[in-house]
Amino acid sequence: MKKLIPGIACSIIAVSSLLCAPTSALSLAPCPDDENKAECEARQEQLVKCWDKTTNLEECEKQLKTQVNQSQESSSIPATFVAELDDSEQSIGFWAGKSFLLAGNNLKSSTDVRNGLLLAAGNNLQLSGQSEYGFLFGNIIKFSGSTQRDLYIAGNGVTLTSDAKIGRDVFVASGELRIETDLPGDLSVTADRLVIDEGITINGNVNIDADTIVFGKDVTIGGKLVYNDSANMGGADQVAYGDVEIYHLQEVSAEAKLAAAFYSKFLSIAGLFLAMALILAVYSKLHAKIETETTPGRFGTNLAIGLGALIIVPVVAIFAMLTVVAAPLSIVALLVYGICVYLAQGFTGLWLGHIVLEKLFKAKGNAFVEALLGIIILGLLALVPVIGVITGFVSLALGLGLIVNCVRPRKDDDRAAQKATKAKTSKAKAKTGKVVKK
Repeated sequence: MKKLIPGIACSIIAVSSLLCAPTSALSLAPCPDDENKAECEARQEQLVKCWDKTTNLEECEKQLKTQVNQSQESSSIPATFVAELDDSEQSIGFWAGKSFLLAGNNLKSSTDVRNGLLLAAGNNLQLSGQSEYGFLFGNIIKFSGSTQRDLYIAGNGVTLTSDAKIGRDVFVASGELRIETDLPGDLSVTADRLVIDEGITINGNVNIDADTIVFGKDVTIGGKLVYNDSANMGGADQVAYGDVEIYHLQEVSAEAKLAAAFYSKFLSIAGLFLAMALILAVYSKLHAKIETETTPGRFGTNLAIGLGALIIVPVVAIFAMLTVVAAPLSIVALLVYGICVYLAQGFTGLWLGHIVLEKLFKAKGNAFVEALLGIIILGLLALVPVIGVITGFVSLALGLGLIVNCVRPRKDDDRAAQKATKAKTSKAKAKTGKVVKK
């Protein structure tokens, strides 16, 4: 799994960077139910006007805090603005219910998500806000914030600074992890190198799979210390722990393998959902277009188009690389093709989630909920032998077909809109005729 970490991180970073809008946008949290709606909307309108005029994050945030008169300790209203933007890099952030999603290259954010999830992906992350749960993906991650519950991280170089405050457990997959703060719960680590600083106390169990483990002086572990026998240990004789267990990697239990599979699948689902959430935020018409593709007659069409794209595009691109003129275009085509293959499962997930919620259960769900539900269903099906392979292939082909049909303009969409307009006009005329007749 350690060898896959850079690939996971880079994939998420690449997708996030490509999907970010050329300009950043102001994203507002929904007005809380317990607050005067008129006052909240008026305050939000003022903040939008401020941002449009100045694009000065600090000034707008100061104005908001002054108007609301809120304190970091007592207010239940999350910080309204997104993130601090680097001068040369673009970022995107938005609210999905009570959760906050953030992506870009160089990110520095202190946004508070008091009763929701914080999902962040990027190359260089510096996060210092509050959240209930944290899910972080990137290359270099420096976390100085706080979580009420668990923290999940996948990255290359990860640091939990001395200012970080974790409410419960920490799960990390990284190239190098450095712990500079006390932890109240369990620590589970898969890494090339783990460093726990001097004087650190971890109250729960510590489970480690690492090539190198370095303990500082006076490290205290309240629970059991579990690590692999192949690890190069440093400072272990200075560690105070309740119990110790050394295991051989070859003897990993079936339960541990299953847990690792679920953990890997969780990372995959989280990354794909984040990518789809970014697309939905940037491309507002996507949900409506996916809805038109859920009719029974569209399934076969999308599947056929996806199978064609899956086979034809790489073949044509490879042959084009043999020519001097078309070689650069073929490289771009293969890059786009790879991104589409990655996103195909997400598009199928959005399609499936819409069918499950609105077609089967007759429930009105938003695009983000439908995407998450569909992606989770596909992820769980992928764990089933044989069925998972079939489902994965079908969802890949279907997703590619959906991407093609959602991106390209179609005449039948215009015809459908015209038919709907004519139908409404006919009904209105019929009603008017009846009234006149009376």
